[in-house]
Amino acid sequence: MTTTDTAPSSSPAEGEPPPRSVPVSRRPTNWFGAFWRWHFYGSLIVIPVLFALSVSGMTYMFRAQVDAWTHPGVLTVSVPAGAERLPLSQQEAAVRTAFPDREILSVTDNSGDRATVFVTAVGEGSRNVYVDPYDASITGDLHIDDLVSTWAERVHGDLLLGDGEVGDRIVELGASWAIVLTITGFIIFFLGRRPRKIAVAKRARGARLRSWHGLVGLPVGLGILMLVVSGLPWTGVWGSLASSVASGTGDSLWGDDPGAESTVKEQIEASNGSSSPAGWEVADLPTATSTGAGASISIDVATATARAEGAPEPYFVTYPEGETGVYSVFGYQWANNGNPAESDVTLQKTVHVDQYSGEALAVYSYDDLSVLSKTVANGIAIHEGRRFGPINTILTTLFCLAVLFMCVSAPIMWWTRRGNASGLAAPRARLPLFANVILLVAVIGLGIFLPLFGLSLLVILALDQLVIRRIPAARKFFGTV
Repeated sequence: MTTTDTAPSSSPAEGEPPPRSVPVSRRPTNWFGAFWRWHFYGSLIVIPVLFALSVSGMTYMFRAQVDAWTHPGVLTVSVPAGAERLPLSQQEAAVRTAFPDREILSVTDNSGDRATVFVTAVGEGSRNVYVDPYDASITGDLHIDDLVSTWAERVHGDLLLGDGEVGDRIVELGASWAIVLTITGFIIFFLGRRPRKIAVAKRARGARLRSWHGLVGLPVGLGILMLVVSGLPWTGVWGSLASSVASGTGDSLWGDDPGAESTVKEQIEASNGSSSPAGWEVADLPTATSTGAGASISIDVATATARAEGAPEPYFVTYPEGETGVYSVFGYQWANNGNPAESDVTLQKTVHVDQYSGEALAVYSYDDLSVLSKTVANGIAIHEGRRFGPINTILTTLFCLAVLFMCVSAPIMWWTRRGNASGLAAPRARLPLFANVILLVAVIGLGIFLPLFGLSLLVILALDQLVIRRIPAARKFFGTV
């Protein structure tokens, strides 16, 4: 952007024409350097987060294989020729015989060579009991911390910084700045095409790596935008705000509440045999209330009721809590048990069954979801590499590997370019944020949409103006102009 100022002059002598104003041109904005500077400093926040998310995300995506490999003979079994899986009630009986002092919280049925998983209460926590579905023998008894997938999920959720909000906020902050990094990356890719070609032709040091970084960054940037946005519903700030907006006054995201008195979120998270949270769109899912008294129906009757309602198998089932609790039978995407709804979320259906009569008290399906919830459900399935089957898994794996390349190549490029320079050797250019209305509106809009980005930007701008620019050594270290 170029502007002109008028130079002051002395008063003209009597009878002489006044001199013409002499325009003084300001130096035009170095847009490439300005956006590169934002890209550079954004990468300091984003690279560690994206590296951790990519490694943990790939591990979690292949959790069935990784957990089975680290616990041979426990999570997978040998399938006898022509054999069929035994009824869940028979497998349940084996668990109760082996662990008579434990309450069964849930069961995840499976298919093929995967063992059935019964989650049992132990003290304040739980343990997963694995059962061979073909002979009802116990193959293992594991705590969720024994599973590699548990640690991968925790890294992905809070970077192993505990159950507090710090780790979640860091992940959300990194994800928010990843959007900024992608946008600035696109800009400097197109603005810098000619210099990159010249550098490659001259075989300049590091030119080839910079070229590959830019080329790989184009598809990776698009993937980051999709995956970050689809993952935001899980975050503490953005996700909570979005859920509140979607829920309105607190009603279920699933639609009308058919006489429900409680939600299933806490029950799922306490009994699903992992550390992962309940599905976003089912977090406020209401349940019904069992009426009557006497003996409770068997798990087989509960699943038969769900089957009659058209819920896809195999199921994840939570057992009734107390005298008014229900069997909640889930044929949906979150159980990771080979259910067809894992990839085709339009098939998912949940049935709440009266524990005394076996009657279906409430049935929820994909059609009952709001438009926003449907969008989130499909987005998460894509995010986890499941929505379009093996193709989705392959593309997500390649994406994660490409992100790792970007995370590794960026500091190598910086080190090569830095040479003997002092400080951070950041690009030296200033973005005219407050002098360009379009740019200012875009940044404000992004800050409102991504609250943690907006807040962090205010902090950064305040530090820049009030601290860094007032200290010569700091100005030099950060390359401030």
